[in-house]
Amino acid sequence: MSKTRKRLLLLATTTAIVGSLAEFAYRTVRRAPQSPMHFRDAGRNLRPDDPVAQLTFHLQFQVPWPNPTIPAGIETTPAVGKTSEWFGTGYAMPRNNPIANVTWRPGSKFFICYSGLQQPYFDQDGCVEYHFNRFGMRDREDLALQKPAGTQRIVCLGDSFTLGWGVRQEHNWPVLAEQELRRQWPKVQVINGGGTGSAYVDEYELALRHRHGRFGPDLVVVTLCLNDLLITNGKLCHYRPESLPDSEMPPEARRWWMGSALLRDLTRSVAARSALDLDPTRDWTQELMDLPADHLWYRNKGETPDIYWVKGAPQRSLRGMRDWCAQNKAQFAVVIWPLLQGLGKGRYYPFGGIHARVAEFCKQENIAFYDVLPLLKDEPQESLWVSPGDMHPNEHAQELVAPAIATFLATSLGLR
Repeated sequence: MSKTRKRLLLLATTTAIVGSLAEFAYRTVRRAPQSPMHFRDAGRNLRPDDPVAQLTFHLQFQVPWPNPTIPAGIETTPAVGKTSEWFGTGYAMPRNNPIANVTWRPGSKFFICYSGLQQPYFDQDGCVEYHFNRFGMRDREDLALQKPAGTQRIVCLGDSFTLGWGVRQEHNWPVLAEQELRRQWPKVQVINGGGTGSAYVDEYELALRHRHGRFGPDLVVVTLCLNDLLITNGKLCHYRPESLPDSEMPPEARRWWMGSALLRDLTRSVAARSALDLDPTRDWTQELMDLPADHLWYRNKGETPDIYWVKGAPQRSLRGMRDWCAQNKAQFAVVIWPLLQGLGKGRYYPFGGIHARVAEFCKQENIAFYDVLPLLKDEPQESLWVSPGDMHPNEHAQELVAPAIATFLATSLGLR
């Protein structure tokens, strides 16, 4: 063997050994990402690590839907057709998910607490309190089924964006919108039916028909977040595929060097691109709608395209809620929020396509529609988040949108 070949072989061997040692050392000292939030019960006790103890912990403030897998003795929501004052009439969820299908226990309380960045409205433990009235809703304590004489009621449906995840109850947009409206119309009442076991648009319709329609609304407003309409690889965002952990990265996005934690993190650092900055030359809405049903992102969430806009489920449910309102002499309206990414001057917002589709649908179906995106598009996205690990709208974002939503609600209700 020539000297040159020997040197090359020695160099390759040395590089492989050094690289392996560096990779081992890096993985040893590399810190796993910390959970951005944690739960405490009403006594401020931390959620335990033990899975069995966690069930007991969550049952202090959550009630599951009936399911054969639930152990005997655990209280559930009413069986199909059975009625209780706190819940309404029991109904079956459109899909079997006994872990996620829960609602809030009447009169319960818990805290969500955050590590890292602290909002000025967090309490001394970095927490936000959640309290639920006798109907299991994050609303006023004196809420009654019977509408007071002369009162006009607005019932708000939706998920955590309506519930007010990460913000105080008194600073959530339904409360702020009610305050705006009452300056001119003191007898308007805005009721928060958000996040009461509903995560998809067809579940909002079921909640209206079986639960929240009991409050005699004059206007029903359903608030859509984009994860109601499109599959995403994040909960409240869509990351660049190459930035995902291995378990969530589709095969076509993988590169040979991504198997190395050291090379992968170094490349991300040098590239200095945010995982939320998506390529502006690509139609992300259409790409997500075109994903096959067996795609990794569907499988990881136990979902299918049948839930989303591409298969028409949200459209059918919006029509169903509109028709329920017409039958019950109420108005119906839709508000859509953006995912809080790609926002800020000079940034690219990647999901305008789904906003346009919903706007066109509502126009064709004669449904009042309001898009929050123009209010937020120039706001730096980081200024709108509860925390970098929880991209729900914070209290600053709530303040930005509440006056405009209040104006929209007044118009939809026909207030002059």
